[in-house]
Amino acid sequence: MLLSAPRNGAPLVVARIVACILAVSLGVGVRAADLLGLYAGVAVGESQVEANVPTVGDFKRNHSAFELNAGIRPISLIGAELSYIDFGHPREPINAVDTVHTDVAEKGAAAFGMVYLPLPVVDVFLKAGIARLQSTVNSSRIGVAICTVTSPNCGLIRLDRTNTAFAAGAGAQLKFGSLAVRAEYERFNAAGANPSLLSLGLLWAF
Repeated sequence: MLLSAPRNGAPLVVARIVACILAVSLGVGVRAADLLGLYAGVAVGESQVEANVPTVGDFKRNHSAFELNAGIRPISLIGAELSYIDFGHPREPINAVDTVHTDVAEKGAAAFGMVYLPLPVVDVFLKAGIARLQSTVNSSRIGVAICTVTSPNCGLIRLDRTNTAFAAGAGAQLKFGSLAVRAEYERFNAAGANPSLLSLGLLWAF
């Protein structure tokens, strides 16, 4: 499977955010309404940056991230969306045996088809599509068993990989006039792993 089950409890967090949105909407008496037509938005959140680094192993770190998106919703049940995602650039040692320092940067664009569930008050949606992500990996490994005085850079690794693969997500949004608040979870396939993004954003309909 391209998308494996998340291991960081993200679906539970999304469920709690959706519950909060629903509670707020009921508390203020918001009427159910469709976010139809063209829209644009921005979101911020926490990513889980993942990559497979040859000779070093799996890299997995959380980092702050952001997303820009634009879409169209011609009818209430379906839509389409384009996104640009920057997962951040975490840097950390990942091996205590040798001196290993690795940093990974992931970013790219995605195109999604959207399906909205016909629920009152709040829009719950599912999305699936294709993402093209660029992953840049820099890793330095200096150990007695790896490098020698005559070859001090033998442990340096630099990779620049671009993947086009399946992506999917789910979330909920609540409309206030031409604005909407959205919470969502997205998962991708890149660099031999599955980076993901949990975010809270704001949409504006034209």
